[in-house]
Amino acid sequence: MKVLYFDCFSGISGDMTVGALCDLGVKPSTLEWELSKLDLGDFHMHFEREKRAEIEGVKFGIHAGATHVEPCDHDHAHDHAHDHAHDHAHDHAHEHAHDHAHDHAHEHAHEHAHEHAHEHAHDHAHDHAHDHQPARSHAQIRELILKSELSPFVKERATAIFQRIAVAEAKIHGTTPEEVHFHEVGALDSIADIVCACVGIEALGVEAVYVSELEEGRGWIECAHGRFPIPAPATLEILGGIPLRQGDETHELITPTGAAILAEFGTHFGRMPALRSQRIGYGVGTRHLASRPNVLRAVLGEL
Repeated sequence: MKVLYFDCFSGISGDMTVGALCDLGVKPSTLEWELSKLDLGDFHMHFEREKRAEIEGVKFGIHAGATHVEPCDHDHAHDHAHDHAHDHAHDHAHEHAHDHAHDHAHEHAHEHAHEHAHEHAHDHAHDHAHDHQPARSHAQIRELILKSELSPFVKERATAIFQRIAVAEAKIHGTTPEEVHFHEVGALDSIADIVCACVGIEALGVEAVYVSELEEGRGWIECAHGRFPIPAPATLEILGGIPLRQGDETHELITPTGAAILAEFGTHFGRMPALRSQRIGYGVGTRHLASRPNVLRAVLGEL
């Protein structure tokens, strides 16, 4: 059985997930082409080789503007023959006028630089530069994805991930999932993280996703309504039923997007199973942590 194992020893976020999948071999041109199927307007995706505590991996980022894939040079991730496919995707992407407007009503301003509608403005291990765009409701985001030409698998999983976040936000803020709005800041990177994660997992053809024991940081984050202890409310809500412990890092390690991706795809949580690894990839976060490399390790292999 072909499996994907996420080793979240330094947490997980949406952009770290995409970076790790890219480092496993998912081509940037594939991600750009699929994302261009949404009505998102012009955007610029970049995949760069960076190090955290001497561990090298892929740092994924996206922002509104002229579309261009930055190549990242490594052995097993993707060959530079993606240029032709990128040109194809580039033309297609420009046919769309979108307003990348949605980070989960709460995807905190961690180092994605997210500040969200009614959640914390804080910095975590991931950053995407983004512009202010009109807020969108959960229903609008769902419609955006479902009316696209994305594969049935990506449509189903991406909408399910947004549903998990919307349900968590609705419960926390005393409203309904339909009424939850995803904030203007971080909109493009939020949907890019979620859709690209689904595209990447489908592209790898895995039959199951295993996840390590989850460890969150401790301390406080600054929210729109004041200081709140880590784990963030939405993260804790999304991970309900999944074992979670706190470690010694005084920063948030798991974001709502990362939590929702794990909750949606994770079939087993705990120690790494006995498997024959085929490829190993690293998704790089923004923060430089004192106790560990700020990377997400992903292992592709056979049980």
